[in-house]
Amino acid sequence: MRLVATTILLLFVMSLSLGEAQAQKDTVSGIRFYKEGEKRVKVWNLFYHDHMDGSAVRLRNMSLDSLPDEIVLKLIEDTTQFCFPMKNIITSPYGWRERWHRPHRGVDILLRTGDPVRACFPGVVRIARSVGGYGCCVVLRHENGLETLYGHMSKLLVKPHQIVNAGDIVGLGGSTGHSTGPHLHFEVRFQYEPFDPEWILDFKTYKLRTRKLHLDKTYFGISRPQGKKPQAFKADKSIIKETFDKPKGPKELYYTARKGDTFRTIAEMYHTDEFKLRDLNPKIKKIKTGTRIRVR
Repeated sequence: MRLVATTILLLFVMSLSLGEAQAQKDTVSGIRFYKEGEKRVKVWNLFYHDHMDGSAVRLRNMSLDSLPDEIVLKLIEDTTQFCFPMKNIITSPYGWRERWHRPHRGVDILLRTGDPVRACFPGVVRIARSVGGYGCCVVLRHENGLETLYGHMSKLLVKPHQIVNAGDIVGLGGSTGHSTGPHLHFEVRFQYEPFDPEWILDFKTYKLRTRKLHLDKTYFGISRPQGKKPQAFKADKSIIKETFDKPKGPKELYYTARKGDTFRTIAEMYHTDEFKLRDLNPKIKKIKTGTRIRVR
């Protein structure tokens, strides 16, 4: 079953067909759907079956065996769909806390009380209330199946089921819940299970590391380090590198003219229009043998 689920996820996040299902964008809400026959289904149904219960951050106790062996998650389509939640230094990283003998499932980011905390990705609010040690807390569910958590805030500015865009202010920084001082506790979760936010966020450049993330079971779970060897959470080899500045559209293509070639014959050769070729080559009035013609 996990292999089947993984195959479906890989097909979807790469924007390929799910059988006869075709991804569509709801222009009103910004939520991505896919079609099953005549039925429109939210993408996160692949992971959560549309459960938007706001009773707890972790809604069920899952074993790691229940997670897919590996998937590729599409984080964003363009840079407008990402915003760093709080640009400041990390005061406590993800991992094992020796002082309290327990795991720390997110990163703590320094801030001042009242500083705006922003949504990392577009999504829908699942939780917006006080939750135990998290204090005033917001949990956003994103269309690719990830959830992000923003804890210890002094004031919440969103409500459950509200749709937010990347960069929208979800609350104001504070020190509510189990906190020793003002900071943002930030988590990234998949199917309610946390993994290190630094897999996808670069806290030196305040940028997203990649648009697509290869996620496998090694990302999950926190164990107490053995001896003095520090526990490693990052492995850049697992990140799918992709530049944000990739050129759009096809690359330029040129043709070297032969004897007897004209704009019309070259256009027919490349299944294009004679007038388009003339627009691409405004300085060329007459084609001669050896003339370099741009055809795309």
